[in-house]
Amino acid sequence: LINGAGAGVAGWELGRDPVLAPVIYHTDNPLGKRFDVQNPTAIPRMYHSTAVLLRDGRVLVGGSNPHQFYEFGNALFPTELSLEAFSPSYLDPPLAGLRPKILGP
Repeated sequence: LINGAGAGVAGWELGRDPVLAPVIYHTDNPLGKRFDVQNPTAIPRMYHSTAVLLRDGRVLVGGSNPHQFYEFGNALFPTELSLEAFSPSYLDPPLAGLRPKILGP
């Protein structure tokens, strides 16, 4: 979840529970050990957010809470214009064997 819907709701200015720590799901791990919590970001992305998988395996994340106008200071979650490139732990060279493999064309 990248949209601030940690509690299941996040429409417009209603988001109050941002998900800051990415989670990787490992399908082959035993039950109870499939979710791997990664290092958290400091930027809550909230409702109007997006994530795009880059060709090198990183994930480009951007967006923020929508406001009627740009709101940089007087809001619980102000307008955020930056982008982040998230690097999953399996992109580290010692963990290369854990990287997902693309099997199709």
